[in-house]
Amino acid sequence: LLADTDEATDAKLEQACKDAADAGDEDTIRAAKQSELDQRTISGLPETNTGAMSIVGLCPACVGDSHGAAVTGHKRKCFRAGGVINSTEVSNDCLGANVLAVCVVDLSLADHNAAKTTTVAP
Repeated sequence: LLADTDEATDAKLEQACKDAADAGDEDTIRAAKQSELDQRTISGLPETNTGAMSIVGLCPACVGDSHGAAVTGHKRKCFRAGGVINSTEVSNDCLGANVLAVCVVDLSLADHNAAKTTTVAP
């Protein structure tokens, strides 16, 4: 995070999700935006970061504290390992070399509606 632009970091997060995708899902999977993490708008998002590294979301809401040595001039927002994932628990001072992305599958409207449909036996 220290040596990359925000665009380069975002591209790496996006690529990590695409690399982790099941065959055929590469076009619908993406890294979560920082705002989605802050606001907890992702279905199935755990309450806490159970990973061993900090979770970082995509910009533009990614800007943390100022840092003169960072290429961007700032640190990134993140959710520390073991920390709660919400807007009040976000850390503003992340510079770690290894971070985690939360990968999101965007559903088509038809898939979304099918997932919400339940059948009840008469």
